[in-house]
Amino acid sequence: MAERPREIKIHTHPLSLVQDPERVRLAQRGELIHRALFFLDHCSGREDIERAILRAFALHGIDRERWDVEKDFLGPLWAALSLPEVRPWFERGVKSLREVEVIDAQGELHRIDRLIIGEDALAVIDFKVARREQGHRDQVDLYQGLAEAVFRRPAKGYLLYIDEPAVVAVP
Repeated sequence: MAERPREIKIHTHPLSLVQDPERVRLAQRGELIHRALFFLDHCSGREDIERAILRAFALHGIDRERWDVEKDFLGPLWAALSLPEVRPWFERGVKSLREVEVIDAQGELHRIDRLIIGEDALAVIDFKVARREQGHRDQVDLYQGLAEAVFRRPAKGYLLYIDEPAVVAVP
């Protein structure tokens, strides 16, 4: 008897310019912020963040004249990355992986925004631009388990809410 192939799951986001242009704009802002954080290896000052933001715009081919870069990107990112709990994650020399893709036992793909690899432990960090939702903690909890399975050491989990700004530890 032949083995049945695994199910393939495709997740889509039902966004359309015709349906709700503001939702599209917010989703695009979230994408740009995530991409800028991907480009940000370390952060010594606002100029590092600005450089990462400009790279994100260039990569996506988006006209930055449509945005207030200071208000929509630079200000919120600077405030979030200046939090005392966050600064160590973006210090020069910290070993980190960004946008880490991990496949779980069911074959589903998950993307960890930032994974800090310490001597004894890992830090799993998920960036959120939107408001807080209960599912955010569950997502980080799942990422912690995946990281621990891959690296075989304990992982701490954190949510970094960019627009508040706030850090939430996920036990």
